[in-house]
Formats: sequence, structure tokens, C-alpha cells
Amino acid sequence: PFKFNEAEDTLLRQQKPWHQDPHYFSHVKISAIAMIKMVTHARSGGELEIMGMLLGRVEKKVLIVTDVFGLPVEGTETRVNAQTEAYEYMTRFVELYSKAGNKEKVIGWYHSHPGYGCWLSGIDVDTQKLNQQFTEPFLAIVVDPVRTLSSGKVDLGAFRTFPD
Repeated sequence: PFKFNEAEDTLLRQQKPWHQDPHYFSHVKISAIAMIKMVTHARSGGELEIMGMLLGRVEKKVLIVTDVFGLPVEGTETRVNAQTEAYEYMTRFVELYSKAGNKEKVIGWYHSHPGYGCWLSGIDVDTQKLNQQFTEPFLAIVVDPVRTLSSGKVDLGAFRTFPD
């Protein structure tokens, strides 16, 4: 199910059907390895928020997350601040990932809300809107490591913003 069809991905990225239909994406699929990496990263932050990037592709009306990587960010209990170091790390990681023969692209970001649920704050919404303006398609995932641990199942939400 996670076989990469480069031609289909490229065609969809060129056509950008999500620009005409804000409800275009109907599902998000996340590989087991991506899920494990996100939850492990979120747990490693303890009570502080963490942040990372989603790698994957577009397939018809589905965003498929195949892998993720964490970013070196300053986390607080209620927000993450990505500084120059994080952007440089992201650029270098994507460059090396591509050179290694991986065809998936950055398709979004993830961060944690330790103990307070999966939703986008006002700042998160602004960040997502900005990302969707410049990098499409772009997905936001929020994971709650505290609720994941207490419930025994992964607590996460996947989000996109609507145009103004």
C-alpha cells in the first residue's frame, strides 16, 4: 500500500486539485514507522512540545505519510519555536534524504500537545495557513503523548486549513 508512484505524485502536484476543492483530501494514511517515530519523539519531549516534518506523497484524495524526522527546536509546555538551526537542519536532511534515492517529499509538519489534546491553536492555524500558501500539499499532525500513554492507543489529529 505504500509503493511510491512518482508519475502520479508529480501529476497531482502539477494539477493541484486541492486549490479548486478545499475538501479534496478525504483521508490521511500513516505508515507504522512514521507513527512510531512521531510518538517516540513526542514522548521524548516529556511535558515540552516537540516538532518535526512529515515525508510522503499524494495519491488521489489521500495524503500518505511514509516517514518523519524530528527538528531541533526550543519547546515550551505550550509552543515550539523553530529557529535558524531547525530550518538549516531540515534543508540538509531533505537534501541527503533525496540523494539517498528517496522520492518522497515534505508534505507537512507535526508537533505535540502533551496532555491537552489534538487540535490547532491560533498560532498553529496561522503556521499551517502560511505553509499551505507556499508548500502544497501540506498537512499538520498533532500528537498527544500523554493521552497516548494513558489510553493505550495513539491520540493524534490531522489538519489542513481552509482558504480565507
